[in-house]
Amino acid sequence: MEEYSNMRQWTIFFILLLISVSLMKFLGIVGIIFGIFLLIYTLSGIRIIYNYEKAVIFTLGYYSGVLSGGLIYILPGFQKLIKVDMRIINYDLPEQVLLTADNVNITVRSTVFYRIVDPGKVIMNIRDLNRAILNYAQTNLRDIFGKYNLNDILQKKEEIGNELRDIIQKEIGEWGVDIIAIKIQDLIVPQEILSALTQKAIAERQRDAEILRAQGLAQAKVIESQGELQAAENFRRAAEILSESDYGIVLRFLDILRNSQNEKIIVIPPEIFDLFKKHSK
Repeated sequence: MEEYSNMRQWTIFFILLLISVSLMKFLGIVGIIFGIFLLIYTLSGIRIIYNYEKAVIFTLGYYSGVLSGGLIYILPGFQKLIKVDMRIINYDLPEQVLLTADNVNITVRSTVFYRIVDPGKVIMNIRDLNRAILNYAQTNLRDIFGKYNLNDILQKKEEIGNELRDIIQKEIGEWGVDIIAIKIQDLIVPQEILSALTQKAIAERQRDAEILRAQGLAQAKVIESQGELQAAENFRRAAEILSESDYGIVLRFLDILRNSQNEKIIVIPPEIFDLFKKHSK
């Protein structure tokens, strides 16, 4: 972007102002008349450019450069000024009916976000920037959607927008435009296709629920079998410990009787311990 010297413009302004004052002062009535016309002509060239704008200057039809925001001056009749907005611009693309790879017609609504980075190139190369972006977007969007199935398009809207942005940026980036993003706002699917997709989603959720339920039951069986195995191991170790004591089994039997809810007291002769001992051997 070639910056134009605003200082040179203001130098011309003050020279014309000095000439108009001199004419009114030294040439009498005729000088006053010509001086007033020259003064009006000089003052009519003052322009105000906002900070978010750039001014593209043409002198006698030739491109001169770009001026930044502020108070600037041009020569009326000899120079032309075109203001260019440097802010981010969002442009809503018209609805477009596209055909997917699985032969489904869907209506697409999308928005392009772009910014001008070189106003001189834009003015010199593009007559209608929005129309150029529209044509590139519609053509490439048709090609991109033709590569994907409907399910992929519904799940990959952002990736498709980024792919389209890269393609358009590559084609028109040299014109001084930066495509920031392309957002796919809406995808309108035919009602019969939408109903089929809904039924499919419900079936998939039910299938997933059955799988989770089966996995939960299998996990519960594993935990239960591990508990039974641990209990069996504990019983085995208890039996080994009781068998190592002479009266271990007898004492265990008496403990069970003591803890039972039967209120009757049973008296067992001491000789019975020998019988248990022999039996255990």
